[in-house]
Amino acid sequence: MNLKDILVHIDHRPTCVSRLEVAVELAKQQQAQLTGIYIIPHPHFAVNQPSRQELADKAEQLFNEAVDAAGLTSDWICVDSQKSELNVPTALNIHAHYRDLLVISQTDEEAPDRATPNDLPEKAILGSGRPVLIVPYVGDFKHEFKRILMAWRGGPESSRALHDSMPVLRTGRKVKVITVQGRDGDESYLSHKADICTHMARYQLPLSCEKQLSGSLSVGDMLLNGCTDFGADLLVMGATSQSRRGYQTLGDTGRHILKYMTVPVLMSH
Repeated sequence: MNLKDILVHIDHRPTCVSRLEVAVELAKQQQAQLTGIYIIPHPHFAVNQPSRQELADKAEQLFNEAVDAAGLTSDWICVDSQKSELNVPTALNIHAHYRDLLVISQTDEEAPDRATPNDLPEKAILGSGRPVLIVPYVGDFKHEFKRILMAWRGGPESSRALHDSMPVLRTGRKVKVITVQGRDGDESYLSHKADICTHMARYQLPLSCEKQLSGSLSVGDMLLNGCTDFGADLLVMGATSQSRRGYQTLGDTGRHILKYMTVPVLMSH
């Protein structure tokens, strides 16, 4: 089954261009409706800017031009932060609950935006309840996802990511599964004989599998190196969480990938 309903965040950051291009290409590939969502920032974040409604109209025009050129079925959502009392992460998460997938951008920490928190990707992954596709802030990613690297660690997050991403995996030309064994990796292989590649092969995916032992490199760095070695144009992985000072945050590997990603990443929690 294809993805049917994709949500993409639209704003005025430079990263919006590549984010929208990826969302449009994925919607075309999946024959899905693409919905753009724009959050009008609170006046506190819009000092010395054109009128908030004028900016919203420009964002809608950008979105409409992209979907019209692609011949997509589309919808538009505009949320006023002041009237709704919803900040950007909360508004995105609420509307993502009603979609198949949310598309956002990696945070460029060297180009901060007052209206968009730096931890938006983390809050979306933990709070949307849906798979989140994060597009790097540097690079050209208009192509379809044909070489896909799947990270597997034998837990519920990996299982969720695998099945969330199956519509995309089934369109790939090559799918490679990396299982990391050892510190912070897949320890469950010691207690049973289940092999995720046996399950995935039943979908007749163009599949290859590899098990690696974690050594001096972190799991995050091993996955990034794996993307480079494989020539991956998409990384799929589960996102674990942990409690820090009473707050839920992503695990170390997820946070590392969000900071240093070089290809789009589909994460599920």
